[in-house]
Amino acid sequence: MAVKRFSTGNEYVALPDVVRSDCGVHSISFVHMLYRSAVELCGTDGEPFLAPFIGFGGEMVDLSRAEWRLEHYWIPTFSVEDDRIKVFSRIYAPLGHRGFIWSIEIESKFEGQQSVEVGWKGCWRDTYHCASVSKQMRGERFGSLSARYAGVPVVEFKGAAPLFAVAFFPSERMEVEIESEAEPSRKIKDVADGQTAASDGQAIRYLMRRDIVLNRGEKASLYLCVGLGLEEVSAVTSAADFMGHGTEALYTQLSSWLVSHRLTSGEDALERVLDVNSFYGYFYSQALAIDTEELVVLTARSRRHGVTAAYSDYEAMLWSFPAILQIDPAQARRVLEYAFRRQIGNVGVRTRFVDGVVLEPGFSLGCLCAPIRALAMYVRATRDISISYDRGVQAGVNKIMQILMSRKHHDTALFSTMLLPNGELAPYPYITFDNVLVWRCLNDLSWMYELIRDLDRSEENKSLADQVKKAVMEHCVVEGSFGRMFAYGVDLNGSYQLGDCKQSSLELLSWFGFCEADDPVYKNTLEWIRSLESDRSEGLSVVSIVNGLLSDRKEESIRLLEGAGLDDGIACESVDGETGEVIEGHAYATCAGYLAYALGSALGAKLMGPEPEPSDRLYQPPPPEIRDRLQPEVK
Repeated sequence: MAVKRFSTGNEYVALPDVVRSDCGVHSISFVHMLYRSAVELCGTDGEPFLAPFIGFGGEMVDLSRAEWRLEHYWIPTFSVEDDRIKVFSRIYAPLGHRGFIWSIEIESKFEGQQSVEVGWKGCWRDTYHCASVSKQMRGERFGSLSARYAGVPVVEFKGAAPLFAVAFFPSERMEVEIESEAEPSRKIKDVADGQTAASDGQAIRYLMRRDIVLNRGEKASLYLCVGLGLEEVSAVTSAADFMGHGTEALYTQLSSWLVSHRLTSGEDALERVLDVNSFYGYFYSQALAIDTEELVVLTARSRRHGVTAAYSDYEAMLWSFPAILQIDPAQARRVLEYAFRRQIGNVGVRTRFVDGVVLEPGFSLGCLCAPIRALAMYVRATRDISISYDRGVQAGVNKIMQILMSRKHHDTALFSTMLLPNGELAPYPYITFDNVLVWRCLNDLSWMYELIRDLDRSEENKSLADQVKKAVMEHCVVEGSFGRMFAYGVDLNGSYQLGDCKQSSLELLSWFGFCEADDPVYKNTLEWIRSLESDRSEGLSVVSIVNGLLSDRKEESIRLLEGAGLDDGIACESVDGETGEVIEGHAYATCAGYLAYALGSALGAKLMGPEPEPSDRLYQPPPPEIRDRLQPEVK
């Protein structure tokens, strides 16, 4: 099925809405630490934030006919051709740069000479503050031409002072017009014209055009470098920086990075699902803040997702992190450092802002354990034990353990929670899945302490893990419709509830190694869960499909993914059981990572490029005597 919307971006800027029908970028997004949020800049319903146009004497080329392709599963390109002209265009965001580049290449097919009008136009009306929910920001936008670089339009958002700006730097001198709905008769065409302003609800529009004369067979290329900054100068110079590095050189560098970080499995039908979601999860679940240049990890960078730019330990560490680790271990270490430094102060609180401040209070046992599980996955995958000596990590592990022990029942080795990992109130204090995750993390800690020769702590954690498993089997196994099965939760007073939560499903117990796949209690639990899922009238849960990839439903899950359109190829919360189209949970970046990790694991996918180094700093190889206990697989 045809993709209607593409996404691309880099650490600084996200372009979540590149729309096929008009070839326009409808919004751009970046993280602003001052606001503890993502900020999204949008046009109107009928006018994109930025879109190209090509024409002859006022007659425009119909770009809605364009054929689209996603180069390296991340760079949107389109081409269109008629009897007069051939057009090829590419949108890409080079790594490490504050902005993106849009190229247009035209080739004349007309007999003789013809003049071609080429350019871009756009509209900025709405500005959204996105931190869990999205709300309009108040402030004025000012449009002018740069005094430093001739012919470079820049639009700046101001409150009491400038807060951020966008500059449009063309590779060739172009005619420029900027106008505001507040002053529709006034057009800014030169530095001497000053600036125009737009208040809340008013659009500010900008246009850049150039006439190019071509003979048959001649080609011409234009590049528009779009720079972000905290005010006019930083935005303009960010755009100019693209020119200094060379637009084609930056494209080559980005292409090389994407090729080397692609996953290949030999399953052509699933290659697109795997790599599109891998790159989407990589770029849209982490970012560098435009004002502090700090790394942040977040649920999503598009306001189309219901919970944008918030932080959850569970989704960040167990969904996004494994996918990042799968293709870029060095970056995975930075993500861990962010979790154990910036976010550790409120670890276990269900949802936080990107700077670690509490967003939604409430304790989640699953969220508390998630960083330890991610830490163990990193050490197993990279054999980099140096992170175990990091004082921030050690302090974080100690804090997690202190909180964990405060949740332990006084007589039984079960641990209580208030919230499930998905944010819902737990029906009973002692949730089976959460306590299995505790068991897994205690075993992980025991293993990691053994690696660094802290044998006392290793034995302590192993002993407690054994007690937890015994308690789960004693108190969390009950009679069900198909025989003895795991309860969803218990209160240790004889009451229990059967059920399951897709985000933290009992289906994953075998994946955590708590039981074998053929364990009778586990099999009865799966049969009970799947008897509830037989009715697909309300749609298919993508998270449930992913859980199946990690358990015993690999073939079924792969078949479902082959027929699912998802959210234009991106993981979402649920899809229609018949059409495979998205129902809810659009632009779900952490779920995209979870899907890419699980699918890559199920298919045995490998990186296209050479195996990357575990980290760009602090790495030390493990001593020979412990290498046999370092397992290479991420499990």
